Amino acid sequence: MPGFAYAAITVVGAVAVLNLVLTLALARRLREARTGHAHDGEPVPQVLPAAGLDVSGFPHAGLASGRRTVVMLTPTCPPCQTLLDALTADAVRYRHDTLVLMVGTPEETASMAPRLTGFDTATITEALAEREFQVRGFPAVLSVVDGVVVDADHQLPVLV
Repeated sequence: MPGFAYAAITVVGAVAVLNLVLTLALARRLREARTGHAHDGEPVPQVLPAAGLDVSGFPHAGLASGRRTVVMLTPTCPPCQTLLDALTADAVRYRHDTLVLMVGTPEETASMAPRLTGFDTATITEALAEREFQVRGFPAVLSVVDGVVVDADHQLPVLV
């Protein structure tokens, strides 16, 4: 019987050590994610703008005053299509203050345009999205108040 007890203690000890190692590895990854550095020390790229970015001079729409939701979609990204489905499914609620920027050439975005009837829309290049809004990842949903980005996400805001 003592052999069984020693074996059980050894197994429990091994599981506890493995649990400790995995917990420490997870804590390290969370700390790296919070500091914005990957596990190899390289900075994690910012794909959405930080709050406080001034976009009041955007040439395709008036963003200088009032509250607007700016949604940027590309025709080739599956998450963009999912967001487009959600946007058009609840169009009545989103339409009044949403500007949809279709990122790509007019030919590439032609399939999206008919679904966005009633929305303020514009077609822009990816370079313009990066230069004016500092967006490098799509879909992008920006909350803009008086020409300043106050929030950025990859999901539509929850309307109340």
